[in-house]
Amino acid sequence: MMLALLLAAAPVPTAASETPRQFMTRVYAQYRHPDFSPFTHPERYFSPRLRAAIAEDTRLAHGEVGYVDGDPICQCQDPAGMRPAVMAVAQHGTSATVRVTIGWENDPARPATFTLVKTKAGWRIADVGSADEPSLLSAIEKANRAAKADARK
Repeated sequence: MMLALLLAAAPVPTAASETPRQFMTRVYAQYRHPDFSPFTHPERYFSPRLRAAIAEDTRLAHGEVGYVDGDPICQCQDPAGMRPAVMAVAQHGTSATVRVTIGWENDPARPATFTLVKTKAGWRIADVGSADEPSLLSAIEKANRAAKADARK
């Protein structure tokens, strides 16, 4: 009984005080909701720079699909059947590297690396890397520069 009271009184980490592992675990838990999308409230998941790059990609696409054609957190367009696992975390002050694997019902798990930054609101995803794309942020920014150059022609 006493243990239950102590656990009930234990503080629940807030977004600003959670660890990088807790942040990523909480983010992936959101996918249990069938209508979840990190793009609905990108400020809750992405750093200001990554948010700006994604917003610019959308703007430059003029209603079409831009460089970002899926969800960079699940690395998919449909998260049904996703089985993510946080494998390792290395924190370096106000930044962290989180290695995850993302598995699917009939496919082997694929590794991904998330670079997080600590903001006033808590941890946010600053970049995503995978075997196919070492830096999502760099790729979006490069695509945005190319789209702007094409628009000037």
